[in-house]
Amino acid sequence: MKKFSKIILIFLFILLPALNYGQWFAVTSDYYGAGSATLAVSQFIKSRNPEFIISAGDNYSTYYGTIDTQVGQFYHEFIFPYAGSYGPGDTVNRFFPAVGNHDIDGGGIINYLSYFELPDTARYYDFVKGNVHFFALNSNISEPEGTSDTSVQAQWLQSKLAGSASLYNIVYFHHPPFSSGLHGSNTYMQWPFKQWGATAVLSGHDHYYEHLNIDNLDYFICGTGGQPLYTTYNAIPGSIRHYSGIHGALFTKANHDSITFQFINISDSLIDQYSIYPISIVKNDLVKNESEIFQNSPNPFSSVTKIKLFLAHSGNVQVKVFNILGDEVETLSEGRMTAGFHEINWNAINLKNGMYFYRFRFDDIFKIRKAIVNNEF
Repeated sequence: MKKFSKIILIFLFILLPALNYGQWFAVTSDYYGAGSATLAVSQFIKSRNPEFIISAGDNYSTYYGTIDTQVGQFYHEFIFPYAGSYGPGDTVNRFFPAVGNHDIDGGGIINYLSYFELPDTARYYDFVKGNVHFFALNSNISEPEGTSDTSVQAQWLQSKLAGSASLYNIVYFHHPPFSSGLHGSNTYMQWPFKQWGATAVLSGHDHYYEHLNIDNLDYFICGTGGQPLYTTYNAIPGSIRHYSGIHGALFTKANHDSITFQFINISDSLIDQYSIYPISIVKNDLVKNESEIFQNSPNPFSSVTKIKLFLAHSGNVQVKVFNILGDEVETLSEGRMTAGFHEINWNAINLKNGMYFYRFRFDDIFKIRKAIVNNEF
């Protein structure tokens, strides 16, 4: 059949977008000082319309002026309540910072705590957005409730992670547990995040971008929010990618079947991209012995994307692509595959920009996913 039925098209247009809905947020840090790079990064972040912003610390320093000059000037549209002088705030808070070392310069923690209205102690707290549970920690050693993996703060995190019902658990704070940069690894923050249930750990402090994988847990450093970038890089085991060319931000999309991290610089160049599949999906596939096709990553994408499959047993696999009218435009895979995980590279450089659907057939399984091609990205 070259055409889908009208019933299938109705399913695609009405139900599938809802199933694929996810959270779209930006990650930044180390933008204190109110310089021109801070302005450029903030404008770039806002141009991509994130639902909310998380900051991994060093939001401001008393040595560079007021907190409103260094934070509100650039991100007031995301802050609630906002009583600063740079325009209107939001009607609900969409800005979630962590405490950095410069946030406590000259007793600055007092200003920090009075400027932001945050949950729990405000020094460390958690919140949920859609299918993502966020945990902001205070990694300064002056934290009254400690920074060791047996501290009150750590026990709070362990308990919260154990009780999380979210697909993804994102932990973020300022001082990176592992880093190849100028400041290096902060061993006192090398908590057993993976064992406790974290999906990924985000931090700042070193003014560059780095992605590491240590003991099967992904760590991201995004200290590129405005301060001068560091060029020091002495790769430690587990370092996958680093970048210190120009400033940028980490943009993250969390769908029901994957969470994708993209570091994009302010020239709109995609520097790095990585997807994590939720533990619950992988475990369910293995325990229930169910075959599955996951959402392609990246999505939307330019030129090339990847589609991940899990097959409960060997068998014939068919993956076909259809356009928005239901016309078949390409066969990505057709033939026998062994049991386990597989990746299919989809090169769409010759396709027109727009929405496409790829259909997975295996045994009596019939699944459809939506993809967006944008070769101008």
